[in-house]
Amino acid sequence: MSLAEQASQATQSTSHPTLRALSGAPGRSQLPRGATALLVIDFQNEYFSGRLPIPRGPQVLEQARRLLQWADAGQVAVFHIQHIAPEGAPVFAINGSAVQFHPGLQPRAGDTVVQKRSVSAFVGTDLADQLRSRGITTVVICGLMTHACVAGAARDAAPLGFEVVVASDAVATRAITRSNGESVDADSLHRAALAEIEDVFGDVLSTDGILELALR
Repeated sequence: MSLAEQASQATQSTSHPTLRALSGAPGRSQLPRGATALLVIDFQNEYFSGRLPIPRGPQVLEQARRLLQWADAGQVAVFHIQHIAPEGAPVFAINGSAVQFHPGLQPRAGDTVVQKRSVSAFVGTDLADQLRSRGITTVVICGLMTHACVAGAARDAAPLGFEVVVASDAVATRAITRSNGESVDADSLHRAALAEIEDVFGDVLSTDGILELALR
């Protein structure tokens, strides 16, 4: 066997296509004009100045702002998702300041706000009904945290019939320490969550990649 053949075989043995690729999911080159919505998930003070600080929060917020500008230019509907918890809860308490939207990413006139009490924006809310009533078939997702509310929205949107696109650099998460003492760093958790989404539920593109898609 030649060196070239050995190299080719080695490459094939380490290639693991996503389930979507194996199923023939086409590459994305466009988004449906008038039928695409931007979900802006949980850009709240809790993740910036609260008990769950996300190191890359400021950078991700700036990418989300770029997506908002894109949405405005393309007449893409914008939905801000806000996580809330009961009064006195350790995080996201409805009577606290940490539950509020970050000052740099406030809902604007014309945006829709959906409050949720679960990880997924689709559980216990009328988000799916609101999207369908506006003829939305595709959701572009940005927000916090990648492995939790972002992944939760993607997992639930797909079986509800929505096409999913996640902005890889407009989402982020934090490191966690498991009950057994094992620490999982933020980047590993982020990358694993994006891989799960791309494997089964939808497309994962950079903000630049999304902005380059045609709206047709």
